Amino acid sequence: MKVLTPVLGACLLASGLALGVPATASADDMRRVSAAGDWRGGEMHQRGGRGHDSAMRMLRGLDLSEAQRDQIFEIRHAQAPAMRAQMKALHAARQDLRELALAPEYDAAKAQASADALAKATSQMALMRIESMRKLLAVLTPEQRQKLDERRARWQARRGARG
Repeated sequence: MKVLTPVLGACLLASGLALGVPATASADDMRRVSAAGDWRGGEMHQRGGRGHDSAMRMLRGLDLSEAQRDQIFEIRHAQAPAMRAQMKALHAARQDLRELALAPEYDAAKAQASADALAKATSQMALMRIESMRKLLAVLTPEQRQKLDERRARWQARRGARG
């Protein structure tokens, strides 16, 4: 019986530690959430979505001057309200289409109007991203643009190699 006591103690210790790790991780997550101000805690959500994150990731390592960073911030900030409006239109059109798909009676005219609204919002957002990208590229020096082109070529080569 004395042999069983140390084994039982070791098992209890191991299970106690195992149960304590998730609580510690959860507390760490909560600190990140409260610091970020967003329940997701992610930088992408904190900074305005996937587009912003990818644009900023693209510019990383180009040694931007403070003036360039300020110009880029102004470009991104000026576009945000219009992009948000298009995103609202896109979500509304998708919701309308979902509701029409499940409706007891099908209305082809409403479905066409919702599909057109979805297409228009999507195309407007694409055009806005292109316009923003053109403005961002105009801020860069020729050396920074060359570095960006080289990086893009390497990325495409890796992407093509993966199939």
